[in-house]
Amino acid sequence: MLQAKMSNGKLIVVAELTRTERTQIRKNKTKFYCPACDQEVIVKAGSKVIPHFAHRSSKECSRGAGGEGEYHHRGKLLLYRWLKSQGLQVTLEQYIQEIEQRPDLYLRIHDKKIAIEYQCAKISVEEIHQRNAGYHEAGITPIWILGESLMKRKSPYHFQFDQMTLQLVHQFTSVSPTSLYYFCPYTLQMIRLNDLYLIQPNRGIVRLKTDRLNQLTFKDLFQYDGFLKPALFNLWKKEKKAFRLRHRRQAYGVQLSWLQWLYLKQTHIEHLPSMIHLPISSQHCMKTPVWNWQSRLCLDIISPLQKGSSFTLKRCEILLRNHIHPSTYYSLIHETNHPIEEYLLLLEQLEIIKKKNDTEYIKTGSVVFHHHVEEAIHHDDEVVKHLVRASKYEFH
Repeated sequence: MLQAKMSNGKLIVVAELTRTERTQIRKNKTKFYCPACDQEVIVKAGSKVIPHFAHRSSKECSRGAGGEGEYHHRGKLLLYRWLKSQGLQVTLEQYIQEIEQRPDLYLRIHDKKIAIEYQCAKISVEEIHQRNAGYHEAGITPIWILGESLMKRKSPYHFQFDQMTLQLVHQFTSVSPTSLYYFCPYTLQMIRLNDLYLIQPNRGIVRLKTDRLNQLTFKDLFQYDGFLKPALFNLWKKEKKAFRLRHRRQAYGVQLSWLQWLYLKQTHIEHLPSMIHLPISSQHCMKTPVWNWQSRLCLDIISPLQKGSSFTLKRCEILLRNHIHPSTYYSLIHETNHPIEEYLLLLEQLEIIKKKNDTEYIKTGSVVFHHHVEEAIHHDDEVVKHLVRASKYEFH
């Protein structure tokens, strides 16, 4: 920990002290105590570590965050100094008695209370939910910043995610895009990932923005740099092509189940209509990949209908009920977009269906199956162009 209290209750950030002041502490044998458990702690300092406090006992503080490495100490201190330099009311490792939690940084901005967690190690989804629930109970907004060492970048726009990372995706209002934050204490770079579009449960496309910490303010974290439709759909066009051409080795689990379902439908990936596998901003709400649930909706509900026939949103929700995460699955996302409704809107733009009212749709166009992969890729491109035009953007 970076902060401890003296016997008079005064809080000290040891890394903020000069070397002379730390030497004087040793000479005076000043005692320090953990703000959370009141056990005695000692100063640890050296040429290769950020000065910090540690419990005398090897046993971890029952109310603390456990052992922290140099990477975490350095990053937390830099974020603290960054916020403090902006004149913000920030505290290091403030223990919140009512919920028995100690965020890395605690902010008060007017009547707004904010807890910042700088997370550099893997933790369970359950622990994330527990911490966020505590903060929400206390009227505190949690913001999580991951250590850059946890970031898995596959290309300029493609990133790999795990269940922990996805639980730390933020959406602060129902109309703001999704955001994920990373910070590296060695390069001093703050990395913001905005506009997450999942392709598979562990892989997605995002818009990345990197800034030096001293070039940002705290408010800048909430300035979004999302995708324009041409850029998004150009990336997605490549995804659709890769999806058609991908060599599939032995499948298992959800993928095997889907391929078996396709076989029972007497079709194949290269024959699937181009209206399947479209980008959905709320795809994180789904358990299965976009091509899985979108193909089921198209083949089981829309394709068998005659033009002019109708179907309901409720029928779609019942069909895909096992594909949707419960509304409480994410504790940092305030999602109002409905992935099924979002997809049906795209099908409206493709003039395949038309919305009759809030709960009912009419089939207005044909669902075209392809004869071979070249034809499928050509029609995929045409669908992408159509969607860009429907969004009133020029396609490049």
